[in-house]
Amino acid sequence: MKSKIKKISDCANYDEWVADILKKNPKQVDHFLKLALEDFKNDGDLAALLLALRQVAKTKCGFSELSAKTGIARENLYSILSKSGNPTLTTFKTILDALGYELSLKISRIVA
Repeated sequence: MKSKIKKISDCANYDEWVADILKKNPKQVDHFLKLALEDFKNDGDLAALLLALRQVAKTKCGFSELSAKTGIARENLYSILSKSGNPTLTTFKTILDALGYELSLKISRIVA
């Protein structure tokens, strides 16, 4: 029997609701993070991107495993991936690598 996704009104908060959706739809995890990155590109809202990455981390492996993979203390990961987090590019890359993602760069316009 297929389990139902909770309605947002049935969850304690939005964070719990998103986690429920991602856990029940693992194929959507990558798409969710890609959309968050596109939103960040458009609006510069780092907090939203970090919270999305936090959800992905919870869904893919959990913070204990992510800590083991990255060498970053679990408590620090919670702080880094909070809405007030401000990871260095190296830390961001380390977390992405551990979750199976990579940073890439593309030319958006030619600068003289």
